[in-house]
Amino acid sequence: MSTPEFDDLKKEYIDALPEIDALKTQLKNCNKAQKERLNQIHSYMRENNLMSADIGGVTFEREEKTSVKVNMKSLEELIENPADLEQYKRDHATTKESLKVRKPKRRRTGSEEE
Repeated sequence: MSTPEFDDLKKEYIDALPEIDALKTQLKNCNKAQKERLNQIHSYMRENNLMSADIGGVTFEREEKTSVKVNMKSLEELIENPADLEQYKRDHATTKESLKVRKPKRRRTGSEEE
């Protein structure tokens, strides 16, 4: 590559940056709107006790997880009696919910060889 060709390449690169930035901004706005829709879908699923939903080939799944927060001070007080430890777990258990979105797998097209 010659120096003038490289200079042209640099100019084209710099000239493309504003268009790329505009597209990134547009994509950011689209993603923000889609995130709001996703939150609304999740709220609807929670309100109507739906654990999964298929929307346009995309699967939305609610998942609940239970965890127990434990600190050493409270464990030391209760560790002597296993029944007390189990009671502590029941009293301090928290449940979290997450939403999974699975997009359909892409299918192979045409005459691709394996």
